Amino acid sequence: MLGRSKATVVYSVSGRPSNPFARPVDRYAATLRSVIAALAGVAIVLAAVMGTWQWNQESARAAQQRATTTLVTAVTSTDAPITMSPRGSVRTTPMVEATWSWTAESRTQRIEVPSGTPAGTEKTIAVDADGNWAGPRVTTSDVVSGAVAAMLLTLAASALLLGMVWAMCARAVERRRQQYWDESIRRLFATYSR
Repeated sequence: MLGRSKATVVYSVSGRPSNPFARPVDRYAATLRSVIAALAGVAIVLAAVMGTWQWNQESARAAQQRATTTLVTAVTSTDAPITMSPRGSVRTTPMVEATWSWTAESRTQRIEVPSGTPAGTEKTIAVDADGNWAGPRVTTSDVVSGAVAAMLLTLAASALLLGMVWAMCARAVERRRQQYWDESIRRLFATYSR
């Protein structure tokens, strides 16, 4: 009778139909590829978790700064120099003297301003409960850049780790493939030598 065979299809552990002609080394390589793909998925999830965690940390820090500081307008007393970092690039935030009013008195302290800012420039700064400069303001762009940096750093580290695992697995597969061929040739010659 013609038609489809009613042979049973055997499924492997991975859920794919097993190939009766596949060499053991090929099944081993397919398993390693599945493991590497699963690890890549875990790395992407880990990067998302790290980015979310960093976002929450920076958002909490920004909220805490907004809750505990007051914004005042400071006027720079001196020109901000165009300073160079040790590597030769322009440093963007030199410290200069600035003055602002706090509870009917004048405060003068050093604050960060963009490189090359002229004297007499007004800048909105955050001060603490005592009227002292509270450091640079945490902005939304700082929060976003922190979260993106955490995600990219996690992805880069994961990619490096996965690359090393992939290289080790490729060597292991090649070693098994060579052993399989050596054994096959030995069996072949053993049958003809009789």
